[in-house]
Amino acid sequence: MAEAPKTQYTPRERVVLAYKGGFADRVPAYPIAGSFAGCLDGLSIEEYCTNPTKATKAMLNYYERYEPDIMIAFNDLAKEAEAIGCHVKYSDYVVPSIDRHVLQDDKGRLTRLEIPDPKRHGRLPAFLEQCAALTSAGLPSALGAVLVGPWTIAMLMRNPELMCLDTIDDPQFVHDLMGFTTEYAKRVGDAVLETRIGLSYSDPTASCSLVGPDTYREFIKPYHKALVDHFKAKKVGTTVHICGTTHQIHEDLVDVGFVAVTIDLDQQSDPALKVDQLDKLVTLGNARGVVAIGNVDVTIFERATRAEIEAEVRRCIDTVGRRSRFVLSTSCELPPRANPDCVTWFMEAAREYGRWDRILAR
Repeated sequence: MAEAPKTQYTPRERVVLAYKGGFADRVPAYPIAGSFAGCLDGLSIEEYCTNPTKATKAMLNYYERYEPDIMIAFNDLAKEAEAIGCHVKYSDYVVPSIDRHVLQDDKGRLTRLEIPDPKRHGRLPAFLEQCAALTSAGLPSALGAVLVGPWTIAMLMRNPELMCLDTIDDPQFVHDLMGFTTEYAKRVGDAVLETRIGLSYSDPTASCSLVGPDTYREFIKPYHKALVDHFKAKKVGTTVHICGTTHQIHEDLVDVGFVAVTIDLDQQSDPALKVDQLDKLVTLGNARGVVAIGNVDVTIFERATRAEIEAEVRRCIDTVGRRSRFVLSTSCELPPRANPDCVTWFMEAAREYGRWDRILAR
């Protein structure tokens, strides 16, 4: 007798099938949640980013409330730069940022810097503690950690405005700095892998909204490839997130070897130039075996109605249609003070509208 088709899937099984180009009961979904989880638990953003015990409790409470198919360890994107000497500024409403750059006044200092030890320096050990705790919790979801990509670490070490000028005035310095930060990103990734959690690198400032495709290809792509190849040798796939407009470099990101690419909304100032980045990436990803992740508009999560959230979920799912290799997610990190109901509506819409029987019946 033929075996009955499977109808119940764990979150992890749902994600694995999507990565393999298959189909489960519905499209896997998760919001990109960092400091939001802490604020939801009554923590200040600084507490969430500096106290791993409280952060872990907040993460697990967040999971219990929303049950996303992918659960990420994520606090902020300043921790790597801070560990090397930059200064972090905290706020009650926005994610942490760097307000003092270690190489701003003396780029020659690069030759005197040593790569931090992720197990000893700054807040990196606390982040590793969070990753290990998430693994130990035995959640049924897929697990990943959000680390910072080499271009963004370099930008934060130097100062973004100066770094952009350096690509013109002193390209060799930029390459030297990228070599340093790529090695740094590898070491942080190696330490995270010891906690048995997946790797996702956020490199938001590699966006074509900021630096353009030519800059990406000359100063970033070779180092992304070196990073991906490092983990590929360990049989570990790597995900990347870049903010803003990225459709000009989708082919490059696939060439680099990322197993999944998570995208923002197209942020070109001229509406006539806007491209459906999701459709473009899903088409490319299904042809090349790469997963597209995105791209529900996260900027509305502080004020949106249920209907507005549902409309964004439907836009993404309808764009993808009957294609696989897709995970529904937010376009970027949830605002720390997002409306918790908006996140509930996102997951409810994903579970209902993302059902494969509904998609296939259309």
